Amino acid sequence: MSDPSGHACLLPFDTDDAEFARGFETGRLWALLRETEDEVIETVHAANAEMILRLGEATERHVQAVELDENWIEVTFAEVEGSLEF
Repeated sequence: MSDPSGHACLLPFDTDDAEFARGFETGRLWALLRETEDEVIETVHAANAEMILRLGEATERHVQAVELDENWIEVTFAEVEGSLEF
């Protein structure tokens, strides 16, 4: 099933609890931010906007967000300051 933005659920959760989905999304993004110092660009649920800011603060990254529609935002986490590019 897809929503109006064209996003579709590839692997449905065994619960319809929105808080579970928010937590799953945040946990996946947290793991990604901790494994790379590179810039990270992701599309996330707008309901996770506060957690996105907290992730940026915790990983010491500048965060920018663009609202795609009422349900989705595209967030960019800057690369870690002082990281080397090759």
